Amino acid sequence: MRRMQMKNMRIYLSLSVLFLVMGWFTYITVTRPYLGVYLEQNSQKWMISELEEKGVAKQFFLVGDVVLSIDGQLPEENQFVKNWSRIDQGKSFEIMRNQEILNISLDNQRMTLYDFTPIIQSLVCLLLAGIVFFRIPNSPSAQLLAAVFLAGAVIYISQGASIRGEGLGKLSIETVLTILPILFLHFLFSFFEEKGGVSLSLKPLKLFYVFAIIEFVFRIPYLFSNEWTSFVYAFSPNASLALFVITVFYNMIFLIYFYFKHGRTRSYLASIIKSIWYSLFVSFLPIISLSFVPILFTGSHLINSVHTSWFLLLFPASFAYLIASDQLYDIGLVFRRFLFGCLLAVVPASIVTGLFSALFYQSATKQMILFVFGSSLVVLALMLYSMEYIITRLEPTFFPRKAMLKNSLKKISKNLSTVSTMREMKDIFLADIVQTLEVRGGAIVSQYPDGVETIAAGEVDVEEVQSLLAEKELFESDQYTCLEISRTEEFTHYLVMTRKRTNVLMSREEQQWLGLITSYLEVSLENVHLIRTLTVKLQDLSSRFSDETSAAEFQWFRKVMFELQEEERIRIASDLHDTTMQDLFFLKRRFAALMEKYVMNREDKEHLDNILKFVDLINASLRQSCFELNPHLLREIGLIATLRQYLEKEAYMAPFHIHFEPGSGAGRIEQEPLPTKRHLLRIVQELLNNAKKHSEASRVSFRISATPREFHLIYEDDGIGIRPIEPGTREIGGSGIGMEQMKGRILLMQGSLRMDEHPGPGTHMTITIPLQGQEHDFTPTAQNGS
Repeated sequence: MRRMQMKNMRIYLSLSVLFLVMGWFTYITVTRPYLGVYLEQNSQKWMISELEEKGVAKQFFLVGDVVLSIDGQLPEENQFVKNWSRIDQGKSFEIMRNQEILNISLDNQRMTLYDFTPIIQSLVCLLLAGIVFFRIPNSPSAQLLAAVFLAGAVIYISQGASIRGEGLGKLSIETVLTILPILFLHFLFSFFEEKGGVSLSLKPLKLFYVFAIIEFVFRIPYLFSNEWTSFVYAFSPNASLALFVITVFYNMIFLIYFYFKHGRTRSYLASIIKSIWYSLFVSFLPIISLSFVPILFTGSHLINSVHTSWFLLLFPASFAYLIASDQLYDIGLVFRRFLFGCLLAVVPASIVTGLFSALFYQSATKQMILFVFGSSLVVLALMLYSMEYIITRLEPTFFPRKAMLKNSLKKISKNLSTVSTMREMKDIFLADIVQTLEVRGGAIVSQYPDGVETIAAGEVDVEEVQSLLAEKELFESDQYTCLEISRTEEFTHYLVMTRKRTNVLMSREEQQWLGLITSYLEVSLENVHLIRTLTVKLQDLSSRFSDETSAAEFQWFRKVMFELQEEERIRIASDLHDTTMQDLFFLKRRFAALMEKYVMNREDKEHLDNILKFVDLINASLRQSCFELNPHLLREIGLIATLRQYLEKEAYMAPFHIHFEPGSGAGRIEQEPLPTKRHLLRIVQELLNNAKKHSEASRVSFRISATPREFHLIYEDDGIGIRPIEPGTREIGGSGIGMEQMKGRILLMQGSLRMDEHPGPGTHMTITIPLQGQEHDFTPTAQNGS
């Protein structure tokens, strides 16, 4: 991981330096005019031997003029003349023409179309490189293709600095020109290995890289102004062109070889190889045959490379097509989306350009008009391409209400996935809807053939809603907004919302949002209905199968039944705590307030005191019932302490003496999972309830102990006993209420029950449960609050 971070850091650092250099090249191109003056020394005089067609000096100089000074320096002292035998930069010149001395100033020259074109070409390559690099980050071949496009961008952007005599620009353009076809060859090797599974020898690739590095080392004098600079410059450009031409032809030969060896048997690769080969041929053949090769053999080109370099743009354009058609990588949507954005931007860019030309027709040049059109087109296309991202980012600022509803939709849809009861539907869904829409209240109305069920939150007149629904006037009511959620043969669900707190109906946007919510709500209500139906069927099934048959087969069933029971117990305990016990608390406070507010006689005061004590007694009884339903102390203090506290409280009300004895090693049980301890507590509760109802005992004893492998719970009483059972360890089966449910819990924990019968009254039971590491196969989910 650290190595990957270091690698990424080196990549981004290198790119940062590269972009700084490219920024410097752009600054040189924009601020300094291209002169294009070639000099030769004749009889100690520096005479103009050639003037470039695209240079601004052609307007002021003539071939044969003698250059006397450049920016106040003698020609031989100027670094550009010393290094390249050219005048590439300068503002003021002194020349002699026909024995007449002239002073020429080039201080206010503008950019020409010749300067502007490479910048556009570079931006196109940079755009393609960025899309490939960021959209396909995990593909090695895609990263190499991005490097090819980046190399093309560097070549184009270096052109302006190179022809202006910048040593770094010349070093950059010649070095990258030799590396570009090598990088492309490297891309081909990686691409065919990645897509076709063909491993190729890298020896030719390494050899080309070595030649490129050697040439780079020999060009280092470009950065300094000395006698080596002009010496190296005399042959280095031709060496770069030669290596470029050789590598391009090697790429084409390699593609032909690969096609005949591997491509003909793979139709997918065959079409790609053909497309790449044609792209190379059409893109590079003009500049090689008409510009580079003539320079290598005759010293001059047939057609200036400025013109033939336009064909090179067909190379990235063809790859853009291959990517857009998903032949190279599956990011075609990105390219198609950007190209469509460019098409849409043509009309507004043309309008802006037309307005600019009309307003500044006197001073506007062709270059300025072209720049306005091109920049407008690119900016508008990028804006259209990024519109979705921009709107998403700025939505909270420009559309706060819409953003709030969108966030609420995400929250509510996520919460609905946890709903399993109508009560949860009210607490989780309706409460959020009422708060989000700022309405007085809301309700979900379920209409069945034999009745109506309504859950409501906030201020809703349930009777009025049901009455309007029965009279079929709910949808026409001006007090409510009603949406039908779902309709089946068994039921129909409605979502009803009151007016907002400002006493107005919901807006159209809010109603549309509410309509979207109902699609999620329909699924949740269907799930609740299925859960209800399944629970009824499970309860019916539990009463049908026998207690001694199919024990192993019904293990899953017992697990599900106990989980459902625990969930229901937790729900009932929560309801008691949140409703009945809270009501009793407020009732007690009102009685206490009455006693303080009014003067009462002694008899009335005692009567109210007795009422308050009775309320406290009910509250304590409900609290104990809540504990029995949801024994939360298991998690906090453990099983042994919970059993001791529970049995001590029961001893006050039980008709017999209760003895509890934790034996040796009993603490091992605390290391067991919470579901195991909950099952053991339920077994103790069932044994105690059974003793209260049927034993007629005077003494009941619970003893617990544990060995490293087993936990033992021993129950004894001196009551009337139970129906005789054959002695020995039994394979317990079945599940039901009372003792049968206790046996089901023991079986679920892979335990056993031994019941010893002695002559005379009394009952003795030994329950053995394997400890952790033995065969526990249950993980009840109903652990909330336990």
